[in-house]
Amino acid sequence: MPFEQYEKRNLYKVFLLDTGLLCSMWREPIQWQVLNGEIDINEGALTENFVAAELVKKGYVLHYYDHKSRQELDFLVAQNNKMNIIEVKSGNDYKRHVSLDAVLENPNPTLGELMVISKFPMQKIGDIQYIPLYALGWI
Repeated sequence: MPFEQYEKRNLYKVFLLDTGLLCSMWREPIQWQVLNGEIDINEGALTENFVAAELVKKGYVLHYYDHKSRQELDFLVAQNNKMNIIEVKSGNDYKRHVSLDAVLENPNPTLGELMVISKFPMQKIGDIQYIPLYALGWI
C-alpha cells in the first residue's frame, strides 16, 4: 500500500484479540461487572478493543493516527487504495468527533469511508456512516 510510507512504527496501540482475557488481566478484576452490564468502568477501552479484535479477525490491517496528542483517529484501514477512518465511541456523545470533523475540513482524494462505531442505530449523516456495534461484521 502506498500509505505505508507515512507509517511511524514508534507510535502504536496494543489490543488483545480476546476481550474476556483483557478483562481478566485488568489491575482490578472487572469480569463480573462486565457480565452484569456495568461496563462503564472501562467502557471506552473495552469497546475499542472489541472493535480492533473484530476488524483484525476480518483480515484488516489496523493503523492509528495521532497528531501531537491533539488529534487522534482510532483506526485507519487501507482498502482499494483509499484510507477508511473508523472512530469508536462508547458513550452517548457518539456524534461528537472533533478529529473526524477535522479530516472533513481537509478533503483528500485518498480518503475512503468515514465510520463511527457505537451502540446506537445505523444512520448516515453527511459523509459519516454511523454503525452499531452489532453490525461490525458487515463492514
